[in-house]
Amino acid sequence: MTEQPTLAEIALKNPYFANQEINLDPLPYPVYFVTKDPKWQDLIDRPDLPPVEALYERCVTGHDIWSAQAYVDLKQQGLDVHLVAKPIPGKICVIPYYYLQPKDLLFRSYVVACRYDTPFPAFGNQWIVINQAKIRDQFHHFLPHRPQPSLKPRNPERGTQIANLVFKGHDYNLYAPFRTSEFLQQLHDLNIRLMTDTEKSGSLFESWADYTDVDVVLAVRNNTKYDISLKPALKLINAWFAGCPALLGPEPAYQELRQSELDYIEVRTPEETVAALKYLQNHPEIYQAMIENGFRRAQEFTVGAILSQWRNLLAGPIAQGYEQWLRQSPIEKYAIRPIQYSTQVIQHRQAKKHYDQNIRQGTRILSDS
Repeated sequence: MTEQPTLAEIALKNPYFANQEINLDPLPYPVYFVTKDPKWQDLIDRPDLPPVEALYERCVTGHDIWSAQAYVDLKQQGLDVHLVAKPIPGKICVIPYYYLQPKDLLFRSYVVACRYDTPFPAFGNQWIVINQAKIRDQFHHFLPHRPQPSLKPRNPERGTQIANLVFKGHDYNLYAPFRTSEFLQQLHDLNIRLMTDTEKSGSLFESWADYTDVDVVLAVRNNTKYDISLKPALKLINAWFAGCPALLGPEPAYQELRQSELDYIEVRTPEETVAALKYLQNHPEIYQAMIENGFRRAQEFTVGAILSQWRNLLAGPIAQGYEQWLRQSPIEKYAIRPIQYSTQVIQHRQAKKHYDQNIRQGTRILSDS
């Protein structure tokens, strides 16, 4: 009979800590990442990178992730990227949704708009989306999140014990039945404690990145189907890297990645969650197999893999579109573009109104299903 590896031996396979040499070919054109948050002004003024850990700690919003964090990641690889406070006319500018402002006369730049948990950005020549369901045409490109910076994986010395069930996020985002005294008592009877990041001291960045005492990740939200369609699979990817089995709600982004029952366990109710926890407690070999499987799946989402996708996107479809944009006639540049821009302003406002109407209204993925 083959002896099973220990969790400490399995933890050595964690791809987050593998010495992966990243060799990215140069970009054909400089790329400018736009941020309007004043906290990044020092980095804009002095682009020579200081110790990056301190920079990553500032990345707490989607706007940060799709501007400054992406810039720092690519800059470290020697690519010709820049962080700026305003779009640069005539250049490729990557701009998160909330920094797309009509007053910046965006038609003067080649805009790559980033859509995350946001309305559709009408301003743009091409688009980056974080959910496959939001690809509209060949100008929309799916790009997954890179794993959480500075991630601290589960301590393998915890073995296969299940003492801490952790929701990585604000507790109000956890589906209400999971916050009842009845559910907490059921967990208590299993010697399990439910924890959320907001219970921990320190910064949100630190708590998001710290999985050292996490035994199982819980992520069950009851958002509207429209809202959930905008969400990425980041909680699952981080759980894979962290070495933590995950109990997740029925979200499309998770389901798109699922290849086997070892990827995660889908739950909808506290009862299903308790049953899953009992199963893992009674089958430590399955718990261990989920950890090892997670490390295998995480290989698809290493920093190197995501940065390669960034580089290939910027050097491929986006560079090709930029070249065509540069070749446009003077009439297209100075007459048609401004006219189209006026239409985009209207469409951008309409998309915002549609988002506001649907983000909290409509069928929810759990209670109305």
